[in-house]
Amino acid sequence: MTLSEQTAARLVGFDELGVQMQISTLQVIEADLRRALSADVPAEMQGSAARVGAREQGRSDA
Repeated sequence: MTLSEQTAARLVGFDELGVQMQISTLQVIEADLRRALSADVPAEMQGSAARVGAREQGRSDA
């Protein structure tokens, strides 16, 4: 099953779930996406990608 199919399957009935289950579902989806993205990044680039993510997160917190 592809990542998009797994994500779509997790979102079936999402709006009917309780808040805690919605949060858990989104955390699982986020973890899957992070794993997929990090698998696409060469090892020597992962450090710089993490620094970019930290800068972007700092901007969104402002």
